[in-house]
Amino acid sequence: MTIYRNIASIGGARKRPGSYEFSAANVSSGSVGRDIDPVITIDHFHIRAPMFAPHPHAGFSAVTYLFEDGEGEFINRDSLGDRVVARPGAVIWTVTGSGVLHEEYPATRGKLSHGLQIFVNLPAAEKLLRPRLLFVDGPDVPVRELPGARLRVAAGTSGDVHSKLEAPGDITLLDVKLEPDAVFEEAFPADRSVLAYVIKGSTLVGNEGRQLGTLEVASFADVEGAVLLRATSEGAQVVLIAGRPLREPLVSHGPFVMNTEQQLASAIERYRAGGMGALASENDT
Repeated sequence: MTIYRNIASIGGARKRPGSYEFSAANVSSGSVGRDIDPVITIDHFHIRAPMFAPHPHAGFSAVTYLFEDGEGEFINRDSLGDRVVARPGAVIWTVTGSGVLHEEYPATRGKLSHGLQIFVNLPAAEKLLRPRLLFVDGPDVPVRELPGARLRVAAGTSGDVHSKLEAPGDITLLDVKLEPDAVFEEAFPADRSVLAYVIKGSTLVGNEGRQLGTLEVASFADVEGAVLLRATSEGAQVVLIAGRPLREPLVSHGPFVMNTEQQLASAIERYRAGGMGALASENDT
């Protein structure tokens, strides 16, 4: 008999002021109403033009997951010398560690890039390690086909399908598309927290059969068991994110996330002193 996880809380992504060229909705502990460790925050974005200058990050993983409905390629550059041209469906996983500068933008102005940027905390032992970039292009992300369901395994494992990316912290990231009235379940160990975020359509979740619509999110109780999804008659696209909670102190300032105020001050000073490298303009590369 399958044991299903109960819902711990339900919330919604909070839309930010936007424009045709850029809009975003944010998921955080504030919008979910519950600690979502190891996830720090999720920005669900639509972008059609470069919007952000090169900027630093330190102490966590900055994960960009691009949905397949994007209209063009997406550029990621960083101060490690990486430059990737990502097609729709790609996973760009920047393990920021002690600090790195990067920028991301659509390759062609006016063409939509649609995705999630997920900030995933790093454990204390990894916050000051050398940064690195992990990348799987869109066509290379493994797919699992089930009756009424199609899953893209961006990180972790589903059934016998394994991601091509070794995500820090053993994170699972699944992009699940459900046909109308389809049923899907995914089991997770007891030591994993799980979020279900609806990208479009609607689905019933958990034993409770609570309905989630577009931009709504559910967190599940931290017990061993499966997450149950039942699409409504309109079908659904749902992202599942699971990870082991770190339960460590967390302090942040802008793009830096550390365990102590001293570490935070050191990260800020490291950035100001040029210790996170430099990123030449595209015209200079």
